[in-house]
Order: sequence, then structure tokens, then C-alpha cells
Amino acid sequence: MADTVSIPAEVAHAFTAAWCTSVLTSDVAASLGCAEVDALTELLRALGAEQAAAEWTDAHAQDDEPNDRHFQGTVPVDASLAVDGMRWSPAPADAQDER
Repeated sequence: MADTVSIPAEVAHAFTAAWCTSVLTSDVAASLGCAEVDALTELLRALGAEQAAAEWTDAHAQDDEPNDRHFQGTVPVDASLAVDGMRWSPAPADAQDER
């Protein structure tokens, strides 16, 4: 894939007009995976739609769990979490013993 691509201005404007609406963002963002939201927001930023990109990430993050990349909530006090790169995961001590 080339380092840069050329997108006709009318195509870029049509894309941002279609994808930068609060109704679409609130209806769709939570159903996307983190990688999908990241890809969409990177494209929106490349097209100059910084605010829309931030809104997509925020709307998506509202339904993320503590182990999801965009989680913005408060981790419950009784949760034991271990960091693995950019992802959270339950610490081994939290694993339930099924004896």
C-alpha cells in the first residue's frame, strides 16, 4: 500500500458528511470493535474531521469494559486488573477455581 493516497475532495466531503452525524455516531459506535473505531477515526482525522473522530471514540468508549482499549470509566475497587500493553485483563488471582 502506498504511503499516501489521493482522494477527490468531493469524495472526502461526502464521506465526512455521511459519517459525521451525531445520530449515526450514537447508533453505531458502540457496536464497532476497537480496531474498527480506530481505523474510522484515523481516516476521519486524515480528512480533517478531528471533532468527529473524538466523538466516535467517546461514543464507542461508553460501552467498553475495563479490559477494552477505549474504556474511560472507573474501575471498580474490588477489581484486580493487570496491564498487558494497551489492554487490561483480570489478574491471575481473579481466576475462579472450579473444583
